Amino acid sequence: MAKKNMILHLASFCVLCLEFILCRYVLFPIHGMKEWPFDLFLFCLIVIAISFFVKTSLIPIFSSLSYIVGFVIGLIFQIDGIEPAAGKTNNLCIIWTTVIICAVISSVLGELVKKKFHYK
Repeated sequence: MAKKNMILHLASFCVLCLEFILCRYVLFPIHGMKEWPFDLFLFCLIVIAISFFVKTSLIPIFSSLSYIVGFVIGLIFQIDGIEPAAGKTNNLCIIWTTVIICAVISSVLGELVKKKFHYK
């Protein structure tokens, strides 16, 4: 079980790193955000690290995949606007963050259900 747990979390970490490089550097001209992709990467990385010590299986998968899924959903549903005080605004970061947080919460709930009904 420990080896399977290590491989699962290492694979989730590698996928998350690739997604971060893709979103932060390759797709930078699309979104123009420098710090927020890194902040979301750190959040997902911390979630994966905690789930490693708790020995869960759904949480690392959901958190690593939610990074790119949230970005794509944010690109699809983003709305550009203009505010008098702030200038040009965009809600991509809000959508991206919401998708990641919802995925992490749903994976935690899934783990609790799995533990309660003893699914393996």
